[in-house]
Amino acid sequence: MSTKINKKIKSIFLLMQRLAEGQELYSQDVMLQEEFFEKTGETAERGLRRYLEDIYNLYGHIVLIEKKKKELNDRKVNVYRVMDIKQDVNKIFKFFIENSDDLSWILQMIHENDPSFLKDMSSDEKTKIEKSLKKDEGIFVFKSNPFENLEDTNQKEIFKTLKKAVKNHEYRSIEYEKNKAETLENLKCLKLVYINNNWYLATENEEKAFRLLRLSFMKRVHYAKDKATFQLNRVEYYANFFLTVQNALTLANTPFKKATFKASPKIAIYFKESMKPFFPSQEFVSTEEDGSIVFTVEYTQSMEILPFVKQWQPDITIVSPDSLKKTLIKDLRRAVENHQ
Repeated sequence: MSTKINKKIKSIFLLMQRLAEGQELYSQDVMLQEEFFEKTGETAERGLRRYLEDIYNLYGHIVLIEKKKKELNDRKVNVYRVMDIKQDVNKIFKFFIENSDDLSWILQMIHENDPSFLKDMSSDEKTKIEKSLKKDEGIFVFKSNPFENLEDTNQKEIFKTLKKAVKNHEYRSIEYEKNKAETLENLKCLKLVYINNNWYLATENEEKAFRLLRLSFMKRVHYAKDKATFQLNRVEYYANFFLTVQNALTLANTPFKKATFKASPKIAIYFKESMKPFFPSQEFVSTEEDGSIVFTVEYTQSMEILPFVKQWQPDITIVSPDSLKKTLIKDLRRAVENHQ
């Protein structure tokens, strides 16, 4: 190994030790520049910045970057430090308190899930949050939230493991049991997705096949046998999917088709232009003379939207395309046969 690489590795480990000891590091620190590069100035600053960026890229789940003034002509610089649970949690909840008119429901949801989250806070911050909670007590009811799906100890551990894997662009092998037990080897852990009241892991296998895996069907998660990390461009490849995904049945990187529907006057109020849409791609088209409403929804496969259409039968009609209409009629006929 070259002397240059040896020096970099040694320097990074020494900087990591300083961070672990609670020090705040920044590339403009002339004492650090002198210590690690035996000189000061722009070259030493750039080198120190690269070392700190390397540490952050590896350990961004525990290392923070903050803008702070560090006696440098009163200007702020990027300061690197290890997360402090008490300090950083207090900052988050201070933000919630200051914006309580809009965000107090988040505090209520967290408190309802885990009342002990206040125990490590300073008495001053704890008092402020308790006042905010008391003020809005009894206002909200949460029938579904992300915390509910992580009550099982094993699921919590799996969630932590997957979060680390996604953060560091790592491969994992997963023991998965839905309709059958299977071991899925060497999966790229792309994103954690909360949708349809469930947590999913977006994955890609070695054949570049994409799949959303539901967390509740995972039994164990292991390190991959012969794979470590993958390139960030595999996540970027699915960027459009993560922006447009509608539910767990949306196909990745598949062209969207458009369906047109008509909601009867009986349910038209739920599909007015001013109402919250049921799908991100849903668009209001018109109000007909009889009071019915025409709207469109984009989809990648019929199963992505047909369960929704069936839920509103007989008050939603498929106007187009004919292929989607035929699939619905076939399903409805089979349902009638099953009930006879």
